Amino acid sequence: MKAEHFIYDIFEIKSLLEDDHDIDELWLLNKFNNYRSAFINQEYALKAEIKPIWLQRLHKQSASKVTSADDPNITISSIYLSKVVIPTVLSLPDDLGLYRVTGSSGILNYDPIDFNTLMLKIEIGEELSPRYGYCSRIGNNLYQYPPAMEVQAIIIAENPFDVQINDSGTLRDMLVTDEYPMERDMAQKIALEILTKDLAINEKSISDIINDSQSQLKLLKSGSNQEGQPNQ
Repeated sequence: MKAEHFIYDIFEIKSLLEDDHDIDELWLLNKFNNYRSAFINQEYALKAEIKPIWLQRLHKQSASKVTSADDPNITISSIYLSKVVIPTVLSLPDDLGLYRVTGSSGILNYDPIDFNTLMLKIEIGEELSPRYGYCSRIGNNLYQYPPAMEVQAIIIAENPFDVQINDSGTLRDMLVTDEYPMERDMAQKIALEILTKDLAINEKSISDIINDSQSQLKLLKSGSNQEGQPNQ
């Protein structure tokens, strides 16, 4: 499912029923992202499951090595952490929006914990497995211990367009023509929410257009839901 599909459908329905010049693409994308966050939270509260299609991959980025002299959040003067800045992740229980964090090879896994707990574990000298470490997020700053030279992650982003796409080995900004990390049935529900609640369009009029055999809609036609893997 692509963002351009729900943008097209909403403009198409609105233009068939009334003037569509009072809405723009950026407004629709912001609305769609906000509804996506709310709907994912609702679904997780009901099923306690993370769907693979919600996930996006943060590709390798170089980490900065920081100490208490560099960062006031670090309260132990004798240690080094690594730090990267990540997009805002969706707020879920146990910080599951930060789904997986690894080093550059993908072998060393960093388990997310509270930052104060991380400081305590370091202070008491807790022994670490060579394949596991800890990471802790404060806002958009993500810390790792033991330090890593490069970090990669899988997340549920609050705004999917904050996550870059790997396009044949080159990272670029996500476009509306790229796959959007949401299943089709959730996208259909959100499109209808925007049409009926935010744009106050009559539900019966929308239904008539959707059921019209001549309709050229992209998303609001009946279709199977396809769930994939984290976006590359």
